[in-house]
Amino acid sequence: MHPDSSILAPSHTSMSQHNSGYSLIELMIAITLGLLLTAGMVQLFSSTKVTFRANDALARVQENGRFSLELLKREIREAGTNGFCAAQLDVRNHLAAANALDEILDGGRLIIGWNYDGTSDGNDFSVPKDLTPPSGTGALSGTDIGTLPAPIAGRVVPGSDVLITRRHRPVPGLSASASTATAITLNSGHGLANNPVALVTDCATGADIFQVTSDTNGTEFALPGSGPSPGNSAGIWSTTYDDSMQVFEVQINAYYVGLSARGEPALFEVELSRDQGDVVPQELVAGVENMQIQYGFSRNPPTGDGQHVDDWLSADQIPTGGWAQVIALRLGFVLRSDETADGDSVSQVFDLSGTNVSTEGDRRMRQAFSTIIALRNRLVVL
Repeated sequence: MHPDSSILAPSHTSMSQHNSGYSLIELMIAITLGLLLTAGMVQLFSSTKVTFRANDALARVQENGRFSLELLKREIREAGTNGFCAAQLDVRNHLAAANALDEILDGGRLIIGWNYDGTSDGNDFSVPKDLTPPSGTGALSGTDIGTLPAPIAGRVVPGSDVLITRRHRPVPGLSASASTATAITLNSGHGLANNPVALVTDCATGADIFQVTSDTNGTEFALPGSGPSPGNSAGIWSTTYDDSMQVFEVQINAYYVGLSARGEPALFEVELSRDQGDVVPQELVAGVENMQIQYGFSRNPPTGDGQHVDDWLSADQIPTGGWAQVIALRLGFVLRSDETADGDSVSQVFDLSGTNVSTEGDRRMRQAFSTIIALRNRLVVL
């Protein structure tokens, strides 16, 4: 053996040191650092998720709120549209007098409503957790308009008002070629289906509201005529019509807050200008939890001028015979998100058209929306 062979031999001590791996302390430090990094990432993800859910809920609430206002703005502004007839018309009503919808179909009313008891100006109302609509119509009242129509009764959530608007859709190109006291011969088929309510007028000597009882290709409007509710009573036209006549299809829509098939509150629409057997409520906007309405009432002279709002009243505060003096609406909604938004579980209070509406602390995102809308066809007086 070479005297220096010990120098070339591998050192067992050196190899053992290189292959020893991490010590227990080093592993514990590495695991701790890994856990801290993981916890930070989880916290970041959780915060991002909460922020996203809150922003998404707020965006949906704001979008639905703006859409609700714009939808009703259009309906209310067009209430009572009379085509080329600028002034208000003195309408003769031929609809069956015994019908429950007389107050709604009255040609002298552009808009009516019902107020939920305890939600007038200055009242405090707490929206209950259970929004199941109460049965019957006892919780809602309005001046000179009786109870709610059957398609709406038992559908309105607690604390929400009900609104009904009437607008006239012009039927272009239709006029009279001849007329008698009880029949108007048309220049063509009227094209109206499903027994709608219609208005005929020449803007000068006559205006009549009635139900069309002939089929789509019919070329005559006749009184009294037979058909489904409401039907026509016996009578004569208010004037002899000729080719200066204009025809409108009357569209009467009711708006209320009800429960959707999912059990969530939503804004609904019901068309009431056709056979009540065909009425089907339509969900318009999800998340609408409460609707409050005040009516801008203009007093007669000498205390008022018919062109300015003197009082803001709820539907049950309108004076007897006073719906024709309503010239504006103050409309308010509370909208909520469909799901919880991981916010604070605190009750919120909103001032809606003079009513303090408080809501449940259920961690949902909520926001109030309100606007004032003028009845444009009430502001034109000739």
